[in-house]
Amino acid sequence: MNPQTPSPQAPVAAAPVPPTPEPPVNPAPAQPMLPNVPDVWPKAWGLYKYSKQAVKRNVGTMVLLIVAYVIIAYVPAFFLNPTLGRIVEYLLEIPFVIAFIVGYVACVRDQKISFGTALKAGLDPMLYLKYIATSLLLGIAITFSLLLLIVPFFIVLPRLALAPFFLIDKKQGPIKAISSSWTATKGHSGKIWGVFGATIAMALLILTVVGIPFAVYFLFMYAASQALLYEFITRTDQSAATTANGETALANAAAAPTPISSQPQGSPAPTPSVPQPPVPPATPQNPPQPPAAQ
Repeated sequence: MNPQTPSPQAPVAAAPVPPTPEPPVNPAPAQPMLPNVPDVWPKAWGLYKYSKQAVKRNVGTMVLLIVAYVIIAYVPAFFLNPTLGRIVEYLLEIPFVIAFIVGYVACVRDQKISFGTALKAGLDPMLYLKYIATSLLLGIAITFSLLLLIVPFFIVLPRLALAPFFLIDKKQGPIKAISSSWTATKGHSGKIWGVFGATIAMALLILTVVGIPFAVYFLFMYAASQALLYEFITRTDQSAATTANGETALANAAAAPTPISSQPQGSPAPTPSVPQPPVPPATPQNPPQPPAAQ
């Protein structure tokens, strides 16, 4: 009898090793959105990021306006003599200047605007004539200040810079728009010159061939700076007017005379009478019985 051969044992499967959990990847924190208009003036160079954010809201519309402006206003004037060409160019560019102001104000106010809507505002015949009248008045005022001496020019130019915005956005007349610009820009001339200076500095990059694409990009993204300046100044003036009105109302309320009571001094104040609830009628003790039936 053969000895029983032990059967080979089946290999024991190893327990699966659980995968090592990877540490959670924290997503990069999203950059907070800037306010549409800065609460505190960020200087001319600090205004660039606000203007860039505003232009991106309607970047397609603004690009189409620029392309149409170059084709319609510049190309016809190129084939005319310099004097006539400049007149034609000026007359053809006015609708686009109005459309640019409408478009950039919409960008600053976080509003979407189409190419047709912006250009439709520029083709308004009444607004077209008002813009020509405003331009003539501004040209006379600035030229006269320059003829007086350089100093009046540097004072007058920034005070009149926002007249086109009041004309187009507030729908004011030419004289009223110039007056509104003069009043609103009081104390803000430095801000306006700062925006002018930053724009000129960006444009100087065009003097080098390498700097041309950078100049085009920076100027395009900085194009909403004047609309931001207009919105910042008008909001500041409205806030100041609201605060002043509130302080005036409080002062008037404090100065109002206190009504004098006719009650003699030292006598106790009368106690207000409290209305008593109505007393229900008394129920009779022995109510009458109905007569017995016969």
